[in-house]
Amino acid sequence: MSMNNSRFAKAATQMQYVSRWMEYSPRYKDNAASHSFRCGAIAILAGIIEEQVYGKELDKLALAAKALLHDLNETVTGSIKYVTKKDQHVAEHISRLEAEVSKEIVSQLSRSLQPHFHDYIVLAEDDTYIGQLVRDIDSFDAMLFCGREYRLDANLYFQEKYEQLRDSLASSPCPSIRWLLTALDDKEDEGVGSFLEHILNLDLIERWGGSFNLIPDNDATHSFRVAAMSLFNGLLERERFGKGSIDLYRLLGKAIMHDVVEGVSGDVASPIKKSSKAVREAFERYEKEVAHDMIAKLPSFFHADMTDFLAHAKDDTYEGELVDIADKIDALVKSNLEMRNNPHYAKKYYEQLIHIQHHYEHPCVIFFLAYILHDLTYDNFVG
Repeated sequence: MSMNNSRFAKAATQMQYVSRWMEYSPRYKDNAASHSFRCGAIAILAGIIEEQVYGKELDKLALAAKALLHDLNETVTGSIKYVTKKDQHVAEHISRLEAEVSKEIVSQLSRSLQPHFHDYIVLAEDDTYIGQLVRDIDSFDAMLFCGREYRLDANLYFQEKYEQLRDSLASSPCPSIRWLLTALDDKEDEGVGSFLEHILNLDLIERWGGSFNLIPDNDATHSFRVAAMSLFNGLLERERFGKGSIDLYRLLGKAIMHDVVEGVSGDVASPIKKSSKAVREAFERYEKEVAHDMIAKLPSFFHADMTDFLAHAKDDTYEGELVDIADKIDALVKSNLEMRNNPHYAKKYYEQLIHIQHHYEHPCVIFFLAYILHDLTYDNFVG
């Protein structure tokens, strides 16, 4: 099969079009991108707990990457209900089809990337301990979503589902999952519960306010795409361009967490934030203060990693630069998608394109502009 790295970028973009829970009329709409972002964020917490509380050595990069990308095949299969997946008549067929789609996405990547993404996508929910943890993280996020629904909308289905998922997770073989359940019940120290609430509610922070949007966007779907592209770009630079010093776990942690502070601060339009040097610096101080306040409420063993990921997401390390690049690329892709039927975004698109061309010479940027952007643009206007 010919190489087509844009296939991965397209799948990451399409994830927000895969709806979840719609047959139960949720108060808050959910999709595979928002869900996958939350799973990635929960995986970062779970990996730290496994290591720091229980002394368990595990590949935290693999855990976070698998949790983030485990549902990428749903861009073809759609979101299939759990009860259907387990039905004796169709379970084997669904499992085979999902595996085929995952393999097809991976097969079109550069050969140097395929082993890594085969592990992160095709083997995301395998029979290893990390595979079990990914499955439980998926259920933990579903529990959080159902809990928000029944608390705010008194929907009996979501209450029953919440209780069912919670009961099931109470006997999880993964101690980090049981630890998180206990932390949710701690009324004296609500730091972890509050942090999970910020992660859950990031889908309520709408982006591109003041613009006419044909395609809705929020901080959760955006964070998923930034994390997926950061991982792709980091692996591309390491495996294909020899940038061996990139810490992919740090990169992914920063990318997943880079906008969590907006759960408190909201999404302030970039032209406002950057209207002057003084305004930019004021917003940077404010957001760092919010981040440090959120981190201070967490148990101390989280502090080092979460300060790096949350308060210093876009620092001047190479990993921080790659997060900033993925953030800019995502805005470019958003404008590219919109401008086909929305001329309002044509000006934004060319401004962003010029900014990227003039400010970044990283190999992943040149690769994106030369190969992936061309394919995305062709699909938008011709496909």
